[in-house]
Amino acid sequence: MMDTPKSETVSSVKVTGLVSLAHLYSHFFFFVLPPLFPLLRDDLSVSYTELGVLIVAFNIVSALTQLPMGILVDRLDAPKLLTAAVALQGLSLIVMGLAPSYWVLLAMMIPAGLANAVYHPADYSILNRSVASEMMGRAFSIHTVSGFVGSAFAPLVMVFLATTVDWQTAVIVVGSGGLLIAGILQLNRHIMADREAIDNSAGDPPQTTDINLKQTAALLLSLPILMGFVFWLFISVAHTGVSYFSVSAFDQMYDMPLATANIALTVFLAASSAGILVGGVLSDRTNRHDLIAIYGTIISGIAILTMGLADMAFASILIAMSIAGFASGLTAPSRDLLVRAVTPKKSMGTVFGFVSTGLNVGGVIAPLVFGVLLDGGRASNVFLIAGVFQIAIILTVFGMQRAAKSARGD
Repeated sequence: MMDTPKSETVSSVKVTGLVSLAHLYSHFFFFVLPPLFPLLRDDLSVSYTELGVLIVAFNIVSALTQLPMGILVDRLDAPKLLTAAVALQGLSLIVMGLAPSYWVLLAMMIPAGLANAVYHPADYSILNRSVASEMMGRAFSIHTVSGFVGSAFAPLVMVFLATTVDWQTAVIVVGSGGLLIAGILQLNRHIMADREAIDNSAGDPPQTTDINLKQTAALLLSLPILMGFVFWLFISVAHTGVSYFSVSAFDQMYDMPLATANIALTVFLAASSAGILVGGVLSDRTNRHDLIAIYGTIISGIAILTMGLADMAFASILIAMSIAGFASGLTAPSRDLLVRAVTPKKSMGTVFGFVSTGLNVGGVIAPLVFGVLLDGGRASNVFLIAGVFQIAIILTVFGMQRAAKSARGD
């Protein structure tokens, strides 16, 4: 492996840091409201199913717009689009806090969902175009773990702010933080510029960026890419159950205090972050990314199922959440590398925009299902369904790996 020049290393680190900061905020946004669902349920006089509709609306908008955003990201200014996305989500939260009502929250999920559609295609496109290839694996790993760090801290931060002041002020504070991050990205947009575009401006002929719908459709409908989409879909259902509804499920199953239940959620999310870092190291040392994904999803799925099948003490819940989070996180870098391996470089935003739409499709269906289960007093089923979908991910890994081997003629 060739050494990366120091200047290129510094630039790659800066790009990774900026993109990861935006990714952290996007995942923090996911957990601004769910940890407060019990409070919102009482304050706004709504059901868990109605609160689930907020997540559904957010994901419908993202699902419908993420592929078009991916295509735009590959052809326009990805750093500018990413900066605008962070600012738009921040403004959405500020409006929610200033005009606290269920219908305002629902309306603000539309611009927030549109902004969310930008993140994955823009992030992967910027990293792919602006980070040295020798550092790409580490950049992907740090990018992914930054999202989980945002997810891990969000529940504790939101509960602390909501109990210290009120949930409306808490939401406004987080929204203002989004505007601050957008300002940082704006000041550093030049750092995230496309290295190849800069080289082309010096005299090299630019590559064409014409949209070929037939070729794009053929790429997205190829079996490896479709399996990547289903991978994201299944993991969305599993993680929606644990990440969005475990706090409410623990409250119903054990009459667990809100702060205590959120500790368990934070343990899951923090363990996921640790698993991603370890998974990044493993994925750099082996080409058997399929095995990492398979073993990780099986172990995680069993741990999640256990919480739905057994009456557990809090210490046992923490252990199960730790195992589930770590094993699931272990698979994330391998997932991204499996998709990247079958993706043309200039289509990175388009492909990741498409496969990560599975996250939103799952986010449309799962919250309604889990909300209905909780309203019906069947909280344990939240973990049973989440565990089954987590284990089912192995089917997509088999399909993705087999299709990729066929394409190579193995």
